[in-house]
Amino acid sequence: MDRVTLSESTFEKLVKHLVEIEEGKKKLLDQYFSTPSKERYEFKDAIEEYIKRIDQLLINANKSQTSDNEVPFVTIECEVELQDLSLHEVFKYRITNPLHERLREGDISCLSPVGKSLLLKKVNDVIMVNAPGGIFRYKILSIQLQNHSEIGSSASESVASVLPGDSSRIS
Repeated sequence: MDRVTLSESTFEKLVKHLVEIEEGKKKLLDQYFSTPSKERYEFKDAIEEYIKRIDQLLINANKSQTSDNEVPFVTIECEVELQDLSLHEVFKYRITNPLHERLREGDISCLSPVGKSLLLKKVNDVIMVNAPGGIFRYKILSIQLQNHSEIGSSASESVASVLPGDSSRIS
C-alpha cells in the first residue's frame, strides 16, 4: 500500500474504529449470522480483509495538521457521495455499523447490499449493486470520515433512508 497522508484527527478516529471493529466482530457475527452458513463465512472473510486494510492504512499513513476528514477508501462511519449512473442523481449516505443505535436519515448498514458493495472502494470507482429491485450502478464522488459529533443524536429521531435498489433495513 502506498503512503497516504491523513489528518491527525482522522488517524485517531481510524485507530479507535479499528479497535472497535476488532472487539465487536464476534458480536456482529453472532448477532447477524448466528448459524454456520455461506453468508457467515463470507462476512467473516470480508471483515478480516476490512481490518487488514485499515491496519495497513494506519501503518503506511503520514499524519498532518490539516483538518480534513478525507480517507483513501470507504470505511464504516464514512459519508459517501454517490451518483446513480442511470438516473444521474447524486446521493450522500453514511455507512454504519449495525450494532450502533444512533441512526439518522441517510444511514446505510455495512451489511446492506449497497453498504457491502461500498466498503474499501475509492473515489471514482463504479460499483454494481445486486439488490432486490435489480442491478444498480453508482459512481463514488467523494469519501469523508464523519466525526462522532456529526452522527445523529438518537435512534428515536432517525429516519431510515434507502438508496434506490437497496430495500434492506438500516440495521
